[in-house]
Amino acid sequence: MPTRISIHSSASERTQRTPLTHRRVSIMLVAATVSTPLAAQTSVVPYGYFDLGIARESGSATRVDRGFNNWLGLKGEEKLSAGLATTFVLETRFDLDTGEQERPKTYWQGETTVGLKGERFGRLRLGRAMTPLWQNVWEYEPWMNSGFNASLAAYQTGRYTSDGIHDAELGYADFSRFGDALFYGTPDFYGMNVQTAVKLETDAAADSRPVGGAIRYTTGPLRAVFAYERNAHRDDIRLLGARYLIGPTEIMGSCARNRLRGSEPEDTCVLAGTYTVDRHTIRAGYGHNRLNGDHKLSAGYVYAFSRNVTTYVDLYQDHRTERYKGMAIGMTYSF
Repeated sequence: MPTRISIHSSASERTQRTPLTHRRVSIMLVAATVSTPLAAQTSVVPYGYFDLGIARESGSATRVDRGFNNWLGLKGEEKLSAGLATTFVLETRFDLDTGEQERPKTYWQGETTVGLKGERFGRLRLGRAMTPLWQNVWEYEPWMNSGFNASLAAYQTGRYTSDGIHDAELGYADFSRFGDALFYGTPDFYGMNVQTAVKLETDAAADSRPVGGAIRYTTGPLRAVFAYERNAHRDDIRLLGARYLIGPTEIMGSCARNRLRGSEPEDTCVLAGTYTVDRHTIRAGYGHNRLNGDHKLSAGYVYAFSRNVTTYVDLYQDHRTERYKGMAIGMTYSF
């Protein structure tokens, strides 16, 4: 049976690329679009997300910047017996304004995993991927926890990172990911499922084995999550998030407490919402850090030209050591 290729919408996060890197990507995409005879039912799906715009903050020059991370990837599966399928994901991240890769030392920044999945089995993956905490937290903030411009990401998780020991050295490549890790998600059971992750190989500088988990619950208009994670530095975080849909309005928010070794506990909260009518969405939110008193107010408008193309305008005011205001105008495209 020939390889099945399908295109779909997707939404999920610098050295100059060498000619070899370009060839590697080209070969990858060509391989995904050329039919070859296979004994089993196989599908390979290319996907991507692109976001770029213009931003300006008080006291700074106008810049070309993203409102969310840009990525390009391949994911595939092959059906096996007993209702199981084998899976893989390869995803690279890059800066759309320069063409440079997002992290200097990690080309496949997004995800590199292989695994098995089944309706009754759940999903098992091995490799490098977002932890359950970060795989869920973006759903409870209108700017999807991007960390750019109007995003309230800093008020969702504070100073916590999933790495904790090599952040600066790796350019924060593992800020939200475990490498050399095992990931497992259970099947849905009455609207609930559990996601877990454990790092199998430990670093010589590690004080503990990184682990994480999340419990998700969805019923009707309500979605909620509780997540826990501990990194290699023995820092940990607990986060509770919820969102509720009332007609065209969706209210969402999260509260977290992280404990970094040698520091006081850091409590952060976000309260936000969206209002959508046809192609128009208004979004707004407020974030607060109880430990240092920082807070941020953001608001924006999104117009959807189609399922895959949007444009946005955001305004925000951040109160940190110094107060500053900002504005961003941009466009997104996904496939």
